[in-house]
Parts: sequence; C-alpha cells; structure tokens
Amino acid sequence: MKLVTDTQLAVNQSYDVTATTATPLKLTLPATATANDTISIKGTGTTQWSVAQAAGQSILTSNLAGNKAPGAVWTAPATADLAAHTWHWISSDVSGQTLLAGAAINGLLYTSTDGGVTFTTGNSTPGTWISSDMSANAERMVAVKYQGDGMFTSVDKGATWTAVTSPLFAGANLSFESVTISADGQHIVAVSQGGNLTYSNDAGANFSVGTLPGATQTFNWRSVDNSADGSVIVAVTEDSHVFLSTDSGAHFSEISVAVGTPAAPVFENWYRVKMSADGQTIAVVANQFGGGSGTGIYVSHDRGATWTKGFSLTADYSALAMSADGTRIAATVSNANNSTSGAAATGEVVMSTDGGATFTPVTMPGTDTDWRAVAMSADGNKMAAATGRFTGPTAGLLYTSQGNRTSIGTAGSITGGQGANVSLKYLSNNVWSVTSSSGGPFSIK
Repeated sequence: MKLVTDTQLAVNQSYDVTATTATPLKLTLPATATANDTISIKGTGTTQWSVAQAAGQSILTSNLAGNKAPGAVWTAPATADLAAHTWHWISSDVSGQTLLAGAAINGLLYTSTDGGVTFTTGNSTPGTWISSDMSANAERMVAVKYQGDGMFTSVDKGATWTAVTSPLFAGANLSFESVTISADGQHIVAVSQGGNLTYSNDAGANFSVGTLPGATQTFNWRSVDNSADGSVIVAVTEDSHVFLSTDSGAHFSEISVAVGTPAAPVFENWYRVKMSADGQTIAVVANQFGGGSGTGIYVSHDRGATWTKGFSLTADYSALAMSADGTRIAATVSNANNSTSGAAATGEVVMSTDGGATFTPVTMPGTDTDWRAVAMSADGNKMAAATGRFTGPTAGLLYTSQGNRTSIGTAGSITGGQGANVSLKYLSNNVWSVTSSSGGPFSIK
C-alpha cells in the first residue's frame, strides 16, 4: 500500500512511503492487535516518516539499525529544568517515564512525567529527602526525610504532597532512612536509624511495627525493599543484619549472606538492598557509613538461601537498581568516604545484564564521580543516575539513559526516511518489536 498522507496503520499490511513532501508523515500504530500480527514499512520517497504510538504502546528496538543499549548514551535535562543538587535518591515507575528524585540539604522532591526531560517540585517542602518509591503506574508516591518532618505521600504524581500521620512517627526529627511501596500502592514499608521497621497494608492509613526474631527490635536500618505485590520484604542494617518477611511485614526471619563452597557468612555494613518483582532475587551492598566499606555486590536468586559475589571491589556502594525479573542490576559507587578506608578513591556506575553473575563499568558523562543514586524501569531499558551527597556537601547532575526500546506512550516513536525499511511484530500488552530493518539512520525516541 502506497502512503502519501498521515495514516493509521493496519495489522498484517505492507506500506510504501512514496511521498515527496517536505512535511514528515505520521504513521500511527494500530489501536489493537493480536500476537504475531506484523507491519512492514518501506521508505522510497524523499519524505521522512515516523511510527507514532498511542498511550501505553512501545516498540522494542534491539533489531533496529542504530539501536543503543541501556546505559550507552546518557543525557542531562537542561539546567533550566533541573540544576545540580545534592541528590540522594531516585525512584521510577515501571515504564521509566515517571521519575522522582530527592535532594538533600534543604532540598525538594523533583518529579518528571516525561522520562527525565522536565521536572517539577509540586508543593514539596525543604529538607533532606533521603528515600522515595512509587507504585507501578506512579499514581501513588511515598517519600521520607532524614531528621525532618517525616513521611509524605502523593496521589497525583508529585503535584501535591501530604504528610503521613501515625503515632509511630510522633518522635521529633525521626531519622527515616528508606521507604518502599508495592505496585498497587497499598503496601508501604519504612525504616529509620535506631528505630523500628514499620509497615502499612492500607496505603499509609495505618502503620504497624514488624515483629523481628530475638529480643532486639530496633536497629540502625539502612535500606528496605519489597516484591511487586508487597508480600515479600527485605531490610538491611548497618551492623550486618538482613531480615526477610513473606507475610507483608507481620513477621520477619533473619537470613545469612554466605558465599563460597562451603558457604562462609559475610558480615558487612549493609547499606542498600534491592529485590526483584517476584521477591526471589535480592542484591545487597555495603558502605563505610556503617563502619566499613563494602567488598562487592552480593546477589541471591532464591530469596536468600544461596548467594554469589559477581563483583569484587572494595568501595563505598551508594545505590542499587534492578529490573523486574532480576536480570539487570545496576549499582553506584561514591567517592571514598575517607582516605584511610582502603576503598576505591573515586566512584563509578557498574551494571550487570546476567543477573549479577558479572558486572561491567558504565561510561558516564561529565567529570563527576561521586555517584549517589540510580533507578531503572521494570524492563531495565530506562535508567536514571545522579551524583552528589549531603555530607560535604557535593552537588551533581541527574542523567537519564534509554536503550532497546522507544519511550512508552505518545512520547515514543521511530523515524526513518528514504531507503529506510522496518518490519514490526506485535508481542503482547501494547508492545511491538522490530524484527528486521535496513537503511537508515533511524531516530529512536
């Protein structure tokens, strides 16, 4: 079928863009499709053409000429939209289109709904925003301050924030350290330094204290994460404890990080923990803020029963991110906290694409090395990373990277021109895939 005007594409059709006009043609994906439906587009005329998407749609581009892997190319928003700050945390929705970044030292919460191009602060109040998380669709967000006025939630993607009230949060300047939320936004878990692990199963309306094994119930907590459904929770302390719950926080057991044959326990000052969507894959790292630098990245694929060490570097690890299936894991390393720790002097970002079996350094832009935060989409193809720390302090920029797919929704597209040909196949759940391509260059957004 020859095309000379904007067109709503149909499944199982071949199109030849023969137009020679100056205005590019907009070729919109079908509104509905069945698995294995196909579309072929061939550019013969001089007019550029663009495969446009509707809400929720995306295209996997691994087989597209010019495709970039996640982490290969990084960009920073214009400083007018997002200046350098003392970043401490970044969280993402499943698509990577909504990002929430927390700044410390009288900082604010910065929300982006366009994948990190522009940011707004809503009515967030100044403080040391130390941790945040959001539901799968970003309709519910939660963020906590360190030695501030507590926990806040948003139900409008960061436009407005409301303080969470609970008798458990009544202490002045409660030192929250980490917070996590389930995919549906109903399960929230938070930890604080020298305090309790608290959880809510009603979107923050009520909080309870988790029951830990042994007499000690308060710890110097550093990080907490949960499975997508909120049923599995893992939390770590700076004095080597790892606790796991499989009943949405009501009860916890302690698990041991042990590697080698025979397995030898590892006792480090755990600083960050991350969990896959099904609660099976867990990654932990340490930092000298708890007493001693970490020696590497430890990963379990069986909910903590066995562990491997896929990356060995004595360093101050500052953040972890993981894809929903646990195959992609990213970690940030900050500059050494002091010159006598024996840790790597300068920070970096490392990434694994094989479930933590191996990690490789990621080439990052700019000259900053004090990497503080990292986040990624559920498929691992959209990432965000930032530098800066509130001890010092040091300010840095926030960067985003996308690869292997277009942006989800109307922001995403593939653009080609004369001599550029592409074939698409529908997979499921609004996802198309490039099965073959030739010519180009193609522009992927």
